[in-house]
Amino acid sequence: MERYKNTKMEKTVYFLGSGFSKEAGGLVQNEIIRTILDEDFTRGNERLIKAKDNFLGFLKEELHIYEDHYCNVQLEDIFTPIDRCIWDGLSIGRYSARGLVELREEFNALMGAAVNYSFMKNKACCDYIDEFAEYINGIARQRMVDGVDRVSVITTNWDVMFDHALKRAIENGQPEKLSVVDYCCYVSSWEANDDTIKPGLLAVGYGGYNIKLLKLHGSMNWFQCPMCQRMYVRFGEEIAIMKAAYCRHCRKNYGIPEINSIKLQSNLLLPTYLKNLSNIQIKLVWQNAAIELSEASRIVFIGYSLPAADFEIRQLLARMIRPNAEIQVVLYPKSSHVEAEAERYRNFFGSRISEQDIMRLTVPEYVRKLKTKK
Repeated sequence: MERYKNTKMEKTVYFLGSGFSKEAGGLVQNEIIRTILDEDFTRGNERLIKAKDNFLGFLKEELHIYEDHYCNVQLEDIFTPIDRCIWDGLSIGRYSARGLVELREEFNALMGAAVNYSFMKNKACCDYIDEFAEYINGIARQRMVDGVDRVSVITTNWDVMFDHALKRAIENGQPEKLSVVDYCCYVSSWEANDDTIKPGLLAVGYGGYNIKLLKLHGSMNWFQCPMCQRMYVRFGEEIAIMKAAYCRHCRKNYGIPEINSIKLQSNLLLPTYLKNLSNIQIKLVWQNAAIELSEASRIVFIGYSLPAADFEIRQLLARMIRPNAEIQVVLYPKSSHVEAEAERYRNFFGSRISEQDIMRLTVPEYVRKLKTKK
């Protein structure tokens, strides 16, 4: 099948799954509950202790799961009934629909904290994440020279390891004009005087560049106001596990005292078969992800297993990827499921993917290959 040859038409979209950050200490889904059960995970943090107790209590008392089976439970089987009941205004056991909303927000923080804890505990080498960020930044930076949009990154991950690496790569390059990590939705800076968080199109309009990072399932450093829908972003700290905060804009605009202020909420899409994509900011991310995929002459999947549960993503890929786009896949070679995952890609993409396009490499090995091609 003929590929695009016009360099101005060439765009690569990198699609990252949980396997991308695995070797830096990240968690795949079936490891999250195991991490929550770690005795050191919540040590000294009253908020997380309460959230953990409520989470395990929900498994035991409402879902009737035996304690020795906790680690075998699929997260979709926990959050799907919660989401269904919230949408339909129904109860689960002792939790009313309103109580489930509060419980889910608590579980959001618990899941994000578990991911963050794993990174801190394992202290695995994350040099490859910085190297990949430098590689992406080098491509994106060329936009200041010729105006060509060549690259973007779509990810299903909540963690902010790569976000921070991209921001460091931009800063290390010392661009002379405004250049930003662009989440492709409307964002406000966590700190009122933080000028490093600006819309990507503003950076491009000022002659700088943006690195588009589209996080389909939300992010640990996003917090949203349920009233005005502004989404606050902060680098350097995962605000999803910080103390409660309030929308400074609503407090100013409506003269709301802090005691009556509406708390900012975390913005994570947890594993569920009923993902709520109605949030205006998440909608923008998904819409822009569709545009990126439609413009791509090459899509590279890294550490993503293309699970059947991600049917929204599967329809997005099926609907938006060009018939003659090049498809490449990087699968972890030591996984016991690697061949099943390869077959899943073959079945999904059919004639658009060849055997040589399915690479059985660790992510650091793949990043090293990218660097040698430069």
